[in-house]
Amino acid sequence: MNRIDVSKRGESLSFFLMCSEKPMQATAKKMRRKKTKRSPAQAPGQYLGYSLQTTRLLARLLDALLEHTISLEVFEDVGAEKEDGTRIAEQVKSALFSNPVSDRAEGLWKTFANWIDAVTAGVLELDKTYFEIYVSEEVPTGIAKQFSDAATLEKAVEVFQEAKEILGISQKGSEPLCAISDTLRPFLAKILEADESVVSGIIFRFKLVFGSGSPVSDLAPLMKRALVPDDMLDDAIKYALGWVKVKTDKLLEKGLPANILVGEFRNDLKSFERAHDNRTILTSYAQEPSQLEIEKDLKVRQYVRQLEIIGASYGEKIMAVKDYLLSSADRTIWSAKGLVYRTSFDKFESKLIRTWENLKQKTEIALKDMSAVERGRYLYADCGNQELQLEGLEVPPHFTPGSFHALADDLKVGWHPEYEKNL
Repeated sequence: MNRIDVSKRGESLSFFLMCSEKPMQATAKKMRRKKTKRSPAQAPGQYLGYSLQTTRLLARLLDALLEHTISLEVFEDVGAEKEDGTRIAEQVKSALFSNPVSDRAEGLWKTFANWIDAVTAGVLELDKTYFEIYVSEEVPTGIAKQFSDAATLEKAVEVFQEAKEILGISQKGSEPLCAISDTLRPFLAKILEADESVVSGIIFRFKLVFGSGSPVSDLAPLMKRALVPDDMLDDAIKYALGWVKVKTDKLLEKGLPANILVGEFRNDLKSFERAHDNRTILTSYAQEPSQLEIEKDLKVRQYVRQLEIIGASYGEKIMAVKDYLLSSADRTIWSAKGLVYRTSFDKFESKLIRTWENLKQKTEIALKDMSAVERGRYLYADCGNQELQLEGLEVPPHFTPGSFHALADDLKVGWHPEYEKNL
């Protein structure tokens, strides 16, 4: 598997402190300004770190292949996994208040120590896992950048040795970590004690990823790649973020791993787009059925028997079979492509049944002196002339008749007044 190329965007923000006020002005301002103490429970930086996970999860869903499963807090902050077991383990970090990947950042070395633990424990397979740290905006970095740029295992070993020199880790003596702060020491100790092949393997498969400084804005180009129209981008991003949040929350509430299939998400996104676009017609994708398929349905299907008891001609039965097969295929394809919400087919079916009930009652009243077969033929023709819409869209000519035949096959509707008794 090739290493993953990630564009690094963003600009560092500069903050300027204006301090040119005269002493009297400064004093007056200080008197007017009441200092607000922040509650220990208020941690905007920490919350941003957690909320970033949802945003990054959505970015992965938009950017991954269909066969991927994207996860939240399963084997890493955000994870991507293919059916063959290949994984991307992504640690998500905010750069709002500090640089999380500086040479002596606690978060940097804690992350590598945790990855070593996961590989050693067998939670992550080294040969099948790619390791990433995502930072919300580009920040100055040294060792992390060297690790990310290591293109071979030999280079990974080399940059790890250089990192130890930069940190002042002694190769001799009884206390190699004497120059390391108390906060970093346990993580670096774990890294130094680990199998060197594991450490170099993780560095070789490691990538540093930067956002632009606005992770939500970074979703827009990914949405465009998913063919979401420009005039729908903002609404689609809001919908998708909410969808991801609700989906993961429900899974976690049930004690289940927060895994999302990329295909499921893409279908829902297409359905959202479909419900908010300006199309008026649903296009048929169904292929013309083969003669073998037609002959099979003629022999075994209940909807064909329904037609026989009202004296339908052979040509009428052939047309009915084609309508049934084409509509069944379109229903499957539209659902798979996310062009129609799954629940919309149930609503369409209910509308067909209500239409049939009304037309049946009208037929029985208007043609009460006609024979049962004649009343059945009239009802069948009347239902076949109906032009119903699905999600407010015009459907292909075969879809409504074919859907009536699907209901007739399940005996939910019928043409002969006593169709259930006759069948």
